[in-house]
Amino acid sequence: MNNPLPVDRFSIAEAARRTWPALIEAMLEAVCLVEPEGLRVVAANAAAGRLFGVDPAELVGRDMRATASTPEDDAFWERVADKGGAPQLLSHSFVVRADGEAVPVVRRVSRIEPGPGNALWVVALVDRSEQVRAEATLADSVAELAATLESVADGILVVDLGGHIRNFNRRFAALWGVPDEMLLLRADDEVFDWMRRRVESPATYERRLAEIEADPALRATDMLRLRSGALIERGTLPQVARGRPIGRVFTYRIAAPGA
Repeated sequence: MNNPLPVDRFSIAEAARRTWPALIEAMLEAVCLVEPEGLRVVAANAAAGRLFGVDPAELVGRDMRATASTPEDDAFWERVADKGGAPQLLSHSFVVRADGEAVPVVRRVSRIEPGPGNALWVVALVDRSEQVRAEATLADSVAELAATLESVADGILVVDLGGHIRNFNRRFAALWGVPDEMLLLRADDEVFDWMRRRVESPATYERRLAEIEADPALRATDMLRLRSGALIERGTLPQVARGRPIGRVFTYRIAAPGA
């Protein structure tokens, strides 16, 4: 039986190097190939050029350490340069564009070695700018909603279709005397049990809640007599998004005498 032909590992590595530019160009994320000795870019795809705000060819020869903008990146790249380091690293960071803008990214660095002595680092970067902006917008919306709820004279309790608490204001807590720790921990079952035990007729209270929960589109007003003797008017409205119920808003106020 003839011996198989010897494998030319150098040729395999060189062939791989010739195909890498086409390979990384086919990827949706920004990708740079980095040599391990000096951590300099040897190839970059068009997505990387858009991320950094330059022609991809301008990235070739650049030290990857110069593309970062946080002190933590020094330690990161030291780990990458360490031959005994992890074969793959994943982190959140920033890269600096040509105009000086810092862009938040998710960064994955992987080591590939098609042949002995022919290792490269693959640096894949995903732009998180839109995600960060969306998170900031959501945070602003939540803050505005909280401020709006606190400006309302009625007690407000917002629940989803599963009956989980999504929001409330301090007036709600005061009317029902709900302990702060229950609300801070969002202990839904404990809060609802507390409310049930505060009403004069828990069984009637539970039956009516079951009727309300059975009809997500129901609008209703009920009177609740508490064990303390207080009479509370409860309003319930469906919470709607894009024409579909997504939860329920309960309002509570002290009823006028004789109501």
